[in-house]
Amino acid sequence: MAPVSGAAVSQPRSATGCPTAAASPSSSPTIAIASFSDGSCGGYWITAADGGVFTFGDAPFYGSMGGKPLNAPIVAMTPTRSGAGYLEVAADGGVFAFGDAPFYGSMGAKPLNAPIVAVAATPDGGGYWEVAADGGVFAFGDAPFYGSMGAKPLNAPIVAVAATPDGGGYWEVAADGGVFAFGDAPFYGSMGAKPLNRPIVAAAATGGGYLEVASDGGVFAFGGAPYDGSMGGKPLHRPIIGAAAVAGGYYLLGSDGGVFTFGTAPFYGTAPGPPLAGTTIVLDPGHDGGNGADPAYINQPIWNGVEEEACDTVGAETAGGYPENLFNWNVAQYLRADLVAQGARVILTRDSNTGVGPCVNERAAIGNEAEADAAVSIHADGGPVSGRGFAVLTPVADGINNAVVPASDQLGTALRDAFVARTGMPTSTYDGVDGLQPRSDLGGLNLTTVPKVLIECANMANATDASLLVQPAWQQQAAAAIAAGLSSYLGG
Repeated sequence: MAPVSGAAVSQPRSATGCPTAAASPSSSPTIAIASFSDGSCGGYWITAADGGVFTFGDAPFYGSMGGKPLNAPIVAMTPTRSGAGYLEVAADGGVFAFGDAPFYGSMGAKPLNAPIVAVAATPDGGGYWEVAADGGVFAFGDAPFYGSMGAKPLNAPIVAVAATPDGGGYWEVAADGGVFAFGDAPFYGSMGAKPLNRPIVAAAATGGGYLEVASDGGVFAFGGAPYDGSMGGKPLHRPIIGAAAVAGGYYLLGSDGGVFTFGTAPFYGTAPGPPLAGTTIVLDPGHDGGNGADPAYINQPIWNGVEEEACDTVGAETAGGYPENLFNWNVAQYLRADLVAQGARVILTRDSNTGVGPCVNERAAIGNEAEADAAVSIHADGGPVSGRGFAVLTPVADGINNAVVPASDQLGTALRDAFVARTGMPTSTYDGVDGLQPRSDLGGLNLTTVPKVLIECANMANATDASLLVQPAWQQQAAAAIAAGLSSYLGG
């Protein structure tokens, strides 16, 4: 990735003598916030993963990587001391300088043991540090190297860095709250080895100490850092992913662009993040293309939470031999693209349509381990020839899934409504009531600990339904309907 240096621009001034803000559009999740203060002027920048920069208050806009090709997403930003420029830093170590921010080099196109996750600038603006998830520190310009956690054992990855006010040291902060001090940076304590409701995602130096910030909005203050409140224990539309300190307060940034202010930090506005920014969605394309060639594997019994069932099945097919596994896979590919475009992190339970399995209990575990905000198993039914339509199968409480049954019901209703409105496919004439069917015999639903449903998009055995199922255009339509249902559910 070649560095890009943004030339300083002539910034319009307001009646107060402060710069007039502007912004570049972005469709990516917001990832970083940095504050700006210059006498009576103040504001902040918010950077998105695609490099777009949003400016608020009097923070000047000097350019961005929005709309330009990136080898890796932007993961961090830092302003210059003057407030007349800023750096954007990508996961592969690429550095992009704008305004009066100088470019001193980067780790772009160089081998990294772990991706870059954070950046901090020296107070005099003469250099900066890039920090990787394994604790490696890379110093550029006049930024001294004081040491790092690179190649040392970590209980959790590094997620943030904060420099001391004089630039004589820095703190590395891990997801479990561990703090590692280098140079003249004092160690004032940490949340390491203490119970956390959610992992630490950001840190900021302030008041002679530092703050640790968790994804649920919890704030932990150490040293002279003031505690002015937090979002811990309060409802959040999306998780917190960033923080920035100002004199007398601090900001927390949500993955949807929401900004929360504490102390005397002024509120200037929020960024228009994409609708599903910060969400994790697991898609489970039912069956697999190679299942039929390995009956011993797919017929093995697994425990589904209430009884034994087969690991998986071959699935249904149309009278013309079009297989369900291919339909499921195609819809999942279209759906993944739709959801990623809306800012979601999407995980599939299988990575091709040529393999075998995984078993239904393993598919459930993938969603559970990802702590998904929602999971959808994509299928097409093999019902009676005379039957038409789709049905959304929802879990029945069995002890394992009790906590997520109400949310799964809400997800099922949202998917049902969107599928009716957007596909023209009728609700099933033979399964469920008004397109909804609770099921207690399916491992994928019995074993889930996240909101999950299974959608039978149509009946492959019915000639009318089958004529639609084989069409790529209708598969895209079905994917768009499921995406709309997920957006409706998660947006609520």
